[in-house]
Amino acid sequence: MVPEIALNLSRGCGNPTGFANLQPGDVVVDFGCGGGIDVVLAAHSVGSRGRVIGIDFTDEMIERAGQTVKEAGLKDSNVELQVADMEEPPLPDGFADVVVSNCVINLCPDKEAVYRSAFRLLRPGGRVAISDIVLTEEIDPQLRERFQSTWAGCLGGAIPDEDYWRTVRRAGFREIAVVARHTLCLEELEAMACCPGKDFTPAPAEEDLAVVQDKVLSVKFTAAKPPMG
Repeated sequence: MVPEIALNLSRGCGNPTGFANLQPGDVVVDFGCGGGIDVVLAAHSVGSRGRVIGIDFTDEMIERAGQTVKEAGLKDSNVELQVADMEEPPLPDGFADVVVSNCVINLCPDKEAVYRSAFRLLRPGGRVAISDIVLTEEIDPQLRERFQSTWAGCLGGAIPDEDYWRTVRRAGFREIAVVARHTLCLEELEAMACCPGKDFTPAPAEEDLAVVQDKVLSVKFTAAKPPMG
């Protein structure tokens, strides 16, 4: 069972633990764990022999995630939560079997640094399972600037999908496999644009959202760190 607080805080664009093929005993790192929903789901999948580390930018989200973990009955289990920068997480090289992230990397100004970090953390043969937001094409610079004025909204940092895949490959990942691509409808677009909620992020102007309608995609994919040799 996922605690209600996690569901209320989750504005993710997908469930990466659902296609990450997590196995009992896996070590999983959740980049941008937010309210902790994916930490809880991953912990159930990896079991008592596994380990889940959730990292997030803010103390507030880590506090909320801790409450979620506690309510899920996982307080004393194999879950660790820490405030950390995804570009330079304080975790050792080759530490993880899987890195997951749910609609967070689009918020990072230096996405290549984030993917380099994920690559470094993974053991050879490890993998990422990512849900994220991308654009079908570049948008007008002034429109982008307006979206970036509320960067927490998932349009502020979104980039064209060709640039996104290039970033993943440059970090060293191979075997990129797209699990799903979904064009956001207007209602979904409005929700994503003021993520994690209107109490936190003001909604963009309706005319700005109209311009990008049919140009914003939710993508789910996996990619692998090549095995040694």
